[in-house]
Amino acid sequence: MKVIIVKIWNKINGITLINDDFLNVDLPNESIDLIVTSPPYNVGIDYNQHDDTIPYEEYLDWTKQWLKKALTLLKKDGRLCLNIPLDKNKGGIKPVYADIVKIALDVGFKYQTTIIWNEQNISRRTAWGSFMSASAPYVIAPVETIVVLYKESWKKLSKGESDITKEEFIEWTNGLWTFPGESKKELDIQHHFR
Repeated sequence: MKVIIVKIWNKINGITLINDDFLNVDLPNESIDLIVTSPPYNVGIDYNQHDDTIPYEEYLDWTKQWLKKALTLLKKDGRLCLNIPLDKNKGGIKPVYADIVKIALDVGFKYQTTIIWNEQNISRRTAWGSFMSASAPYVIAPVETIVVLYKESWKKLSKGESDITKEEFIEWTNGLWTFPGESKKELDIQHHFR
């Protein structure tokens, strides 16, 4: 008998939430309905166990590894919701969203949609290039993306019972979400307790 060890974060109504290093999780293939993740952005955040400043090509290779694993773990009608930046300019301007979506499609995911998350956070105003000059400005988009991908079938193979209202359905299927992200202070507090 194979023993499966994962860091279970919570269990609610028959749903198991796992918070662990994805590449080290040992679960059976085609056993997961939904993966919701926000991988490291490779912008120098101190994660204690992950180098968040690797060369961009290595970052994309690492991304390809965990996307391949995600695909094998998802059920045929499994979905992946991936919170990633639109782009980044720390360490050189890179189209992170475009590169990661391309990798996901290359490993076998199918694309469903992209939700734009308007965080309303423009705190990074020091990255103006030539400050107050049109010679080399940086465009700053205070948004992140949530890419919705699936394995083989977008339509769920087994029909469940919906428990949301018409209003909730309309609100939650809007492709533009506007609410603030976590503040640096909140992230520092969470990081301290890990």
